[in-house]
Amino acid sequence: MPLSHFRLCQTILSEVRDRGIFLVVDDLGAGYSNLKYIADLHPRIVKLDRGLVAGLAHDTRMFKLVSAIVVLCQDLDAVVVAEGIETVDELRAVVDAGATYGQGYLLARPAFPPPPVAWPSVMEEPRERPTRRVAPKKGRRRP
Repeated sequence: MPLSHFRLCQTILSEVRDRGIFLVVDDLGAGYSNLKYIADLHPRIVKLDRGLVAGLAHDTRMFKLVSAIVVLCQDLDAVVVAEGIETVDELRAVVDAGATYGQGYLLARPAFPPPPVAWPSVMEEPRERPTRRVAPKKGRRRP
């Protein structure tokens, strides 16, 4: 949802964080979510919207965008979850883009109690991984 009364939200979120509760930005890349929220809200977790993951493939502009968003989130100390992974190619792409976690029908369907996660056997096969530019950590210089 759009954030109105942003200063009040920041104050409340600061109090919530001080109590050990983590903030999650959900569906980044869809609707009202925007990159400025990651900087302003200091989330612990950022979930990439299915719209960024659907059909994701290497050597595309979208792959470059997702990779850059992952680096940005990591630089801002947020863990990245890729939502809506439905194919092995999408899983490979989000792993290669650097997402820390993933969710989607390929891995497990929603259920209660939670079902076991099925790691696709094709992901076990060795393969050449594409190179990915990683931003240097704060306070460290690249050689």
